[in-house]
Amino acid sequence: MVTGYFVLSALIGLLSLVRGYEIVPTVEDGIPDHLSFTTAPFLKIGHGYYYIESNAQKNWFEASESCHRLGAKLISFETIQEWDLINRYLLKNKIYNVYWTSGSDLAHQGKHDWLETGERITLPIWYPGEPNNFNGNEHCDELGDRGSSDNYNVLNDRPCETPRRYICERSYPRTASFIIW
Repeated sequence: MVTGYFVLSALIGLLSLVRGYEIVPTVEDGIPDHLSFTTAPFLKIGHGYYYIESNAQKNWFEASESCHRLGAKLISFETIQEWDLINRYLLKNKIYNVYWTSGSDLAHQGKHDWLETGERITLPIWYPGEPNNFNGNEHCDELGDRGSSDNYNVLNDRPCETPRRYICERSYPRTASFIIW
C-alpha cells in the first residue's frame, strides 16, 4: 500500500511537469463528512468502525474467521474510552446480547490477551471474580454476560466452543485527495 502511494506520487509529479499543473496529493485518516460514502455493514462508533452480528451465533474460532472474511478482526478494547463507547451504543440501542471479543488465554494459560493485538487485557472491565476458568475449560472472552439495561457489559471467560454473536472491528479508513493548482 505504501509502495502504491509512492508510485502514484511519482506519476502525479511526472504529469504535473508535462501539463504545467501543480498536483499535491494528501492522505488523511477517516472519511470526510461531506462525502456520501457508506461503511456498511460497519457502523461508525466514536472513531472506530464495528460490525455487530445480530443473528448468527458461532464459536470463537468461527467468529474470528467471519471477521477476517469481512476484512476485520474480533474486537479488542484497547482503551477504556473504546469500551465505554461500545457499551453506550449497545445500551442506547437496547442490544442485550453476548458477544465474542478477541480476548483469550489460549497462548498463555491464565493470562488473557487480545489475540488481535497481542496486548494483555489490563482494563478493569471483568465481571467480579472473572476470569475464573470454570471447570478448567474457559479460555475465550465474551462481552455481555450479566449485562442489563442499567449496567455496562463486562468480560467473562467461556468455553471457546460456545455459540455467541460477535463484534468485529475494522481498521480506520484513510482518504486520499489531490489538489490541482
